[in-house]
Amino acid sequence: MNEILTRLKIVQIIVDGGLLLVAFALAYFARLGFIFSSDFPFDRYMKIALIAMPITLIFMFFARTYKLSQQINSLRHFQRIAFVAIENVAVFMVLYYFAYRNFFSRLILVYIFGFTLFLIYGWHVVFRWIMQKYSEREVGVFRVLVVGANRPASALIQQLIETKSHLKPVAVVDAHGTKQKDIHGVPVVGKMNLFERAIQDFNIDTIIQTDHLEQSVNIINYALNNDLRYAMPPELLGIFQGHQTLEEVEGMPFLRVKPHPKWWDHIW
Repeated sequence: MNEILTRLKIVQIIVDGGLLLVAFALAYFARLGFIFSSDFPFDRYMKIALIAMPITLIFMFFARTYKLSQQINSLRHFQRIAFVAIENVAVFMVLYYFAYRNFFSRLILVYIFGFTLFLIYGWHVVFRWIMQKYSEREVGVFRVLVVGANRPASALIQQLIETKSHLKPVAVVDAHGTKQKDIHGVPVVGKMNLFERAIQDFNIDTIIQTDHLEQSVNIINYALNNDLRYAMPPELLGIFQGHQTLEEVEGMPFLRVKPHPKWWDHIW
């Protein structure tokens, strides 16, 4: 991850921490009204919230909520944030019980969950918009060289441009050559003999291969030796999206393909 993206992610995490504390405070006043109850002291309540907050932030890393490739406006990300909100409530409840034994209200736990879910997910949507604005100015982006000038390459480039992704296609090379001068405004610079030159001229960070599978070993070795990111869509291997999963068997990574995946294949 480049320096600008690292800074942006740090800002996102700091704001997440602040919003978690805001969620606790809002839950307190939503339950008790805008008063400080002597039966349920605010300072004692917020002290436990302050302890729970970094634990929840750590959990968010394990829940993969900070991955750059995460689709924020998606049901999956909403589910992740909902799971984080449940964890936030559980941690707070356990900590408060062990510290003070008695608990004032169970309804306040529902408020904590609701405010956590609303504030964190809302901020992540706003942060995605901020990232898109940076991407428009080519700030904090990964410059992508696309290998292949076929239809998957065209669809990929169009998708990355329309979503204002942090992956920004800037050049295309094709092993066999093509009459196309550009693909959705991204220049086609030539054949594979210009591969290394294109990487230098366009300051490439990431290689995405959509065609010419026979070249993959050489391209991957070049990426590894030059500290570049590399990716390929499953279609290049003849695998349609939705049929493949990545899993580990005794610690070894495998690409698993099932012709008719069931809904529970995404759970275990």
